[in-house]
Amino acid sequence: MKKQTLLVICLISFLLAGASFYAATQYIDAMAAEKLFAPVVKVATGKEISAFEPITQDDVILVQEEVDEILPDSARDLDTVLGKRSTQTIYEGEQLLVEKLTDSQLLPEKGEARYEFPLLSIHPLTELRKGDHVKIWVKYKSLSELQDYPTPLHFRKTNDTADLLFESQLASVRDSNGIEIYTLKPSLLPSPDQMDSIFHGSREKPLQNGEKRYRDYRVQPTALPAFIGFNLTDEEYVIVSEAMSYGMLQVGHIMGPKEQAS
Repeated sequence: MKKQTLLVICLISFLLAGASFYAATQYIDAMAAEKLFAPVVKVATGKEISAFEPITQDDVILVQEEVDEILPDSARDLDTVLGKRSTQTIYEGEQLLVEKLTDSQLLPEKGEARYEFPLLSIHPLTELRKGDHVKIWVKYKSLSELQDYPTPLHFRKTNDTADLLFESQLASVRDSNGIEIYTLKPSLLPSPDQMDSIFHGSREKPLQNGEKRYRDYRVQPTALPAFIGFNLTDEEYVIVSEAMSYGMLQVGHIMGPKEQAS
């Protein structure tokens, strides 16, 4: 009996020692992981966030990263970035820096006002998105049409084809329902869906109570994009208004260094 009792005691002691060792190693591992790793928000695989594009749930992922690899001011929680916009392009796998995110709706600065112009008066030369820095040109009417026009008062006419008026930032892109859309692509002819919305009206239900559709910004709009807006000074607005009588306004995105290299 003594041998059996001793054997049982040894077995129990061995099991307790093993359990204690396992618990201790798990605790040490957890402590080490807590000190060596921390959560950080990154751009998800296969995604790219363009400048002033609303950030959606599909764009980002929360991962455990080595503390030494986490950049200062990196976002640590998904809720702190969803719905915000980046002030520059962020590529797959990059950390999201809080200082480069904004809630700004590109409101007019002091001395500016928001003006929206119908696309009947403007021809997009490149894909346009809210927040893009753009050049605004005037493409003149034919010489025969302009022969009785006086010399422009608020801008210089230097050639017979087109002149650069000034550079600005695209503050809004809205469809014919007045709903903000993500992107406006130049095209010679509207798509069948857009033509259908022109003649029969959009089948899209209007948003209620200012609801924001972050997940729909990449979808081609069902209603024809109808207005683009700029924050202009009084002088710039007068230039645009006068230039419209001389021809069609053309707006093109100013390419950044990465785009120019490609």
